[in-house]
Amino acid sequence: MVTRTAVLRCLPECRRLARGALAPTIEEGHTRVRSDDQDERGAHGASAGTRPKPISLFSSLVFFVPSYMLAVGGALALNVVAARVLGTSDFGYFAIVMTATTLIGQFALFGVHRSGLREAARTQDTKTLQDLRRGVRAVLLIPLPVAAVGTAITVLLIRGGDPGGVATALLTGALVFAAGYQKVCANFLRGIGHVRAATLLTGRSGGAAIVIGQSICVLLVGWLAPGWGLPGVLAAALVGYLLPLSWGWWLLHKSWPAAKQSGGMWQELRKVIRRDWRFAASQAGGFLNSTVELWVAGALLSAGDTSLYAAAQRTAHVLTISSGSLTVVFSPALARLAKRDDHAQMEPLVRTASTVSTIVSCLLWIPMMVAPTLVLSVIFGTGFEGAAPALMFLATAMLLNSISGMSATTLSMAHHEGDVVWINWTAAILRVVVGVICASTWGITALAASSCAIASLHYFASWSAVRWRLSISTHATFRPKLSLLRRISG
Repeated sequence: MVTRTAVLRCLPECRRLARGALAPTIEEGHTRVRSDDQDERGAHGASAGTRPKPISLFSSLVFFVPSYMLAVGGALALNVVAARVLGTSDFGYFAIVMTATTLIGQFALFGVHRSGLREAARTQDTKTLQDLRRGVRAVLLIPLPVAAVGTAITVLLIRGGDPGGVATALLTGALVFAAGYQKVCANFLRGIGHVRAATLLTGRSGGAAIVIGQSICVLLVGWLAPGWGLPGVLAAALVGYLLPLSWGWWLLHKSWPAAKQSGGMWQELRKVIRRDWRFAASQAGGFLNSTVELWVAGALLSAGDTSLYAAAQRTAHVLTISSGSLTVVFSPALARLAKRDDHAQMEPLVRTASTVSTIVSCLLWIPMMVAPTLVLSVIFGTGFEGAAPALMFLATAMLLNSISGMSATTLSMAHHEGDVVWINWTAAILRVVVGVICASTWGITALAASSCAIASLHYFASWSAVRWRLSISTHATFRPKLSLLRRISG
């Protein structure tokens, strides 16, 4: 007979034996789960870089909207300080240089930044991220430096070989490279998941971290060396890029899977062009639609009128705070929803975004319509009051952008960027043709009126393309679903 005492004595030994027998099974199961998890996550391994945990759209917006407001406010402050340093004689040309360098630097990326944002947001596969890194390396080493050098040579031929012309040419070329690298950093940081870091490098003219530094540097130039003129202001703008972009490079370096060069650099570049050229074309067309009238003014009107139009355009861009914030934050989420064909969530999400954007834009639009002269005088000082009618037209165009919603972004994230290319470039060509006629005949007010009219057609075409391709709407609604902002990750 087995006594109770004997059983109690045997229990510890039984437990020990059971643990020994089951340990391999448990260990194998743990190993298998861990291996599967690593295969699925890919880029989260120690050798593949460390991606942060995803956060909700609401949390992204809580951080992004104030930062984007700082970016827009900082960009406006940069233009205000530059206008006071350069006056109406050179401020318009400064605005042209800054917008031109942004466009050239962005186009020289051949769309790898926007494609990278979409693909990095949709996948966590190490191989995909390594392929993206090789493509970025090729773009940064070949077309972007070529574009920078070509721009510098062009400016040198235009400005002449005097010291001021040489300095302006060199600085303009350097700004092209800095603008292109800023786009790469901001888009890939957001795609990989560094939402807060990307936020500080995203926005009008480069993001809050950049434009605030640029504003401070230009202010110092105006205070310490106002005689440096346009080259001094451009040098200050370039210095403002340095620290934020160094920080962005460090974050990307530690988070992005290392990638050895699998083929020649030109081979990687050809792959980028074949894969991403539609993004490059759509981005360039979209940028032209926001700036090309300024270039028309610079080509056809006096320096004073060009400065007035630049002031009106820069002030109207304040209305893009809400729409720009939502577009950047929602892009990764839209890419994931489009991959799953989840139109049931996509439509209420984009329409909710449009409603929020419209409300904020209306609050900024009202003072520009009621007292445009006062707004311009307060921001830019005396001498810019003549831009008041132009401001009213341009501000209305920006409001219409918010009401129609993020149609172009929705198309791009759903792999219909080809439609965006045709719409953007058709609108850009119309802006040039009609803008030349209006500017040369009636001046800056007619130029702004043509911009507003073509913008209306542009937004309607994008909205219609989304209806046709995806059978959803993007415009504002009276029934926004704000709860989606907490349920969907950014």
